[in-house]
Amino acid sequence: MSSTAYKKKREYLLSNENLYKTSIYLAWPVVITLLLQVTVGTIDMKMVGTVGVDAISAVGTSRNIIMILMVLVIAISTGTTAMVARFVGEDDQEGASIAAGQAFMLSLVLSAFIVPVGMLTNEFSLRLLGVTDEVLEYAVQYMEIFFLAVPFFLLHFMARSIFQGAGDTKTPLYIDIMMNIINVIGNYIFIFGMFGFPAYGVAGAAMGTALSRIISVFVAWGLLLSGKFDIKVKWKDMFKPIWKASKQIVDIGIPAGLQGLSRNATTFVMFAVLARTIDADFAIPAFVIGSNLNQYALMPGLAIGTAAATLSGMNLGAKQYDRAEASGRATAILGAGVMFGISLLFIIFADPFINFFLDGPNEPVVRIGKAFLIIIGISEPFHAASIIFSRTMQGAGYTKKPFQITFVSWVVIRVFLAVTLALLLGMDSTGVWIAISSTNLISGLWAYLVFRQGRWKSVRIYGVS
Repeated sequence: MSSTAYKKKREYLLSNENLYKTSIYLAWPVVITLLLQVTVGTIDMKMVGTVGVDAISAVGTSRNIIMILMVLVIAISTGTTAMVARFVGEDDQEGASIAAGQAFMLSLVLSAFIVPVGMLTNEFSLRLLGVTDEVLEYAVQYMEIFFLAVPFFLLHFMARSIFQGAGDTKTPLYIDIMMNIINVIGNYIFIFGMFGFPAYGVAGAAMGTALSRIISVFVAWGLLLSGKFDIKVKWKDMFKPIWKASKQIVDIGIPAGLQGLSRNATTFVMFAVLARTIDADFAIPAFVIGSNLNQYALMPGLAIGTAAATLSGMNLGAKQYDRAEASGRATAILGAGVMFGISLLFIIFADPFINFFLDGPNEPVVRIGKAFLIIIGISEPFHAASIIFSRTMQGAGYTKKPFQITFVSWVVIRVFLAVTLALLLGMDSTGVWIAISSTNLISGLWAYLVFRQGRWKSVRIYGVS
């Protein structure tokens, strides 16, 4: 991108009076990116569903275990986004390159940890969830392939975060369009067998996904190195440790990673609780399907949260503290309205949406899945508030308090309510749905109160005056 175009975009993001318009400008490419991601996940699940309900449970369960380890990516990417956004807000290209380069190095370090840990513990983790032997066999196949490709998943995610932190949400969209096309084609080939490849079934879903990430990494990092976009990463910054910068990325990111771990570990526990209910055989696939559908409501909130983090960091870098706070409020209102509207659509048309995933009539799965969509949908505005206020504070580098909110409301309260309602009081899957919905409300209100206190605006970033 030319110097003139870069300055024009930066000026727009830092001075446009209509914060809703600015938020949408940043968020719409992220919405499409996430829509592609969720759509491909849906297509994957539909392809896998032809193998049977056990295959659906295997992929859904595997993804939740995978996400527990992948929260380390959230840690590094959150710290990177905060630092890149601050440097761009201050108009310091050298500092932005250093932050991006240190993120590359940290991704390689994390991969060296995640790959062996994931390979050695996948079967143990699955057995903790109480899955059947049939589900276990499918899930192990899926997870083994995934963990081998972890370095490329990390580097793809990191490149996206760097672009977004610089206020460029369109380039990651174009990369993801290419990636998801490769993903779908690869999954079809490897799941069903084509062009001389055997039919790998569930394992084929992981193979197609891995191939798409490998290709996307070379494209994304090639663009970051080219200097033709909002941020130019220098080779020396990718391989020369700058400890103060790396340390702050980690310091900012660790609470965000722990927040993600809290969320994913709690979902892990929800699977374990559901596996011990009377209606487990139907509740688990209903949870997988309902969660997949709920991603379509969640993704606008996540996209707007990305915009909130970028605007927060850039405005604080430019020392526009009131505008940073105003952008947090505007994005939260926007996200709450959009997420609730989409949830309402899924409630109204629950039956056909759930049946889409099933290979035949299954009334109990439809009934339980419908209850999930209704009960969770009620709390979506508060869920949106929790996500977006947290992302606003994280974009400033203020990550400890959002972690505390999530830990208490999800790990402590949600698990307690789920066990009590579902198992002790005999409400089965309905008790789990009520526990999830109640804690969405608690975390949303709590995040708003912390946001109002304004302490997040005083965080200092390495290299920013």
